[in-house]
Amino acid sequence: MFVALIAHIVLTAIFLKQLGGWVIERNDMNELLKDPYKNVTIFPIIGSLSMSANVLWAPAGFFIPAISEGLQSLMLPSLIFFVGLWIAAIVLQFRVIKSWMSRVIDFKKYNFVWLLDVFAFGLVNLTGSGIASTSNNAYVSLIASTATVVTIIFGFGLLLLKLFSLISTQVRAKKLPDFPILPAFFLVIPITCLYGLSAYRLTAYYSALYNLNIQGFQPVIINLAYVIAAFWLISTVYIIRTYLVNHFLESTYSATQWGMV
Repeated sequence: MFVALIAHIVLTAIFLKQLGGWVIERNDMNELLKDPYKNVTIFPIIGSLSMSANVLWAPAGFFIPAISEGLQSLMLPSLIFFVGLWIAAIVLQFRVIKSWMSRVIDFKKYNFVWLLDVFAFGLVNLTGSGIASTSNNAYVSLIASTATVVTIIFGFGLLLLKLFSLISTQVRAKKLPDFPILPAFFLVIPITCLYGLSAYRLTAYYSALYNLNIQGFQPVIINLAYVIAAFWLISTVYIIRTYLVNHFLESTYSATQWGMV
């Protein structure tokens, strides 16, 4: 875990330096956002930075006691960081939606990589729900929980819409995508777990806040998320088994293979 923590810090520093240069060159970013078939690839930026907050709270806090002992003092800075990511995710999403509505979309060109924005929202939700359930400051928790509820509903709606479109397109195509795309099928698994865990945390928060007797829904929420994830995992392994058995070890690297992790 220590090695992974150091790797995350170093790689994030390198990433942020490169990101700064890319953002300054606004032409490249604007061109990407205008392309309805590629603009979703901007969202891993949001997801990666959102995970940095969770890395600070947990692994870094494990090795540096001062962080874990002073966790409450980090809640306000974490909220500010979360709100920045939340606003960026919403703004980017509406720009992406605008690109979809500005032209006729050929859904045959989409694959499960199209879920990267939903995935990023899930990681933002994880951070927001963590702040809501951890902070002792009522206002910090309320702001984080309210924002998280909005993105959970928004992201879950996007997930249902996109999954329906992707599955329908895939059934009509009567063939699987090319090998480099196949691992993207696995993206549904972390998405399901992220939304389930975020909802689980919010249930605990609102139960305590309003003195509601809804703790019984927590096991249902988290177990349902994991059952769906397990079902999707088994189904995906079965569907792409030829690729996994005969081609995966010999294939060149593709970014979609990260979905298998």
